[in-house]
Amino acid sequence: MVNTKTKRRFRMRPMIIVLLGFLVVMFVGALLLALPISNTNGKWLNFPDAVFWAMNGVCGTGLVVSSTALSFTGFGQAILLLLIQFGGLGFMTIATLVFIIIRKKITLKDRIAIQEALGQDEIKGIVRLVRNIIIMTLVIELVGAALLTPFFCAQNGAIGVWQSLFNSVSAFCNAGFDVMGTPENPYASLIDYNHSYGILLIICVIAILGALGFPVINDILKCKFRWKRFRFHSKVVLIMTAVLMLGGTFFFLASEFNSAAYAGMNGGEKLLNSFFQSVTASSTAGFSSVDQTALSQSGKVFSCVLMFIGASPCSTGGGIKTTTFAVFMLMGIAGLRGKEEIVVGMHSISIKNGLKAVAVVMLATILIMCGVGIISATNGGVSIGHIFFDTVSAFTTAGLSMGIMNNGALSVTGLFVLDIVMFIGRLGPLSLGLMIANQNKSGLKFPTSNIMIG
Repeated sequence: MVNTKTKRRFRMRPMIIVLLGFLVVMFVGALLLALPISNTNGKWLNFPDAVFWAMNGVCGTGLVVSSTALSFTGFGQAILLLLIQFGGLGFMTIATLVFIIIRKKITLKDRIAIQEALGQDEIKGIVRLVRNIIIMTLVIELVGAALLTPFFCAQNGAIGVWQSLFNSVSAFCNAGFDVMGTPENPYASLIDYNHSYGILLIICVIAILGALGFPVINDILKCKFRWKRFRFHSKVVLIMTAVLMLGGTFFFLASEFNSAAYAGMNGGEKLLNSFFQSVTASSTAGFSSVDQTALSQSGKVFSCVLMFIGASPCSTGGGIKTTTFAVFMLMGIAGLRGKEEIVVGMHSISIKNGLKAVAVVMLATILIMCGVGIISATNGGVSIGHIFFDTVSAFTTAGLSMGIMNNGALSVTGLFVLDIVMFIGRLGPLSLGLMIANQNKSGLKFPTSNIMIG
């Protein structure tokens, strides 16, 4: 008979492999980014900043301590791009690709690790899914780069080819990094292009595809865009994504119409940038077409809400995920109605899934509040509102920022806390919680007791 502890260790091992894989790649990336050849000043980058850059790349966050375009050479930018691509695909996806290239047999243990990393319910077809993920990623990123190239080359010359590729990969991986900074505007992101319908809409489409999740895209292609054939999961993701992005568009259009963020724009450009702000926040893409500090207070709060909900499971985006938020809300509605099950149409969602959703929201909220508390305590001169915004952005790996880290404004302690917050956010608070929690597997049933609620 297999010992229970042994079984538990076996089940936990895949998640530990993923965790260690991310850490190893992050430290290797930090060492490469710290090299003089990676930095435009020809000097070694101090290691805390190098770790922060690498962690941002692997987690696909996009929070920066200096301008990407001005701080790194072509070599350094290429290393950062590889970290972004690694973070978007995930450790087990990259490992599987290597196994396929060298023709190494993918064992049952490997398949279990891939299954957990991708959040799939079954092992069957898992290697085929990885192949599809890699093909989809390359096709979307290359097509996106090809579409962006004419726009960037027209304004910036030959360097526009590199800018197009970098921004396309960053957009699909929902990383928020860009190489558009200039000496006059080091943290420009896409602010100088907020009048360009072509660039902003292409970036939006790429970011949305990355945020939907690979299984959903695979389902759409497999079912040939026929709604009735979509899996229930895909329908929930598509509905939630549409509601959040379109709802966010009209909210930002109303709240920012006369704000400083939209100064000098005509009606069409205001609608365009409202859609872009909604997409970049809800997909956790992290690009900025307007100055985030110029948003109204309601705009900043709603951006945090969209970032907190984030993208969808098995996607390149962060946040608690659209399906988690949907199940969390449905469980609350069921509780208010006195129901003992969660029913949507002809589908019943298990209470176990509902409790998982509650756990994710709870852990995410606690992590963000702890992060805000520690950073504000060690950085007294920084606005707590800006700290809250950037901590939410770090957890959700969004990358939108109030600029609290620019030019070394944040302490080393603050950077370290943000490192931890974004790393847990990238792995998923529930996954990390299940690794350390002592779960009851005895099968014992305990007496039911009542407690007053509300």
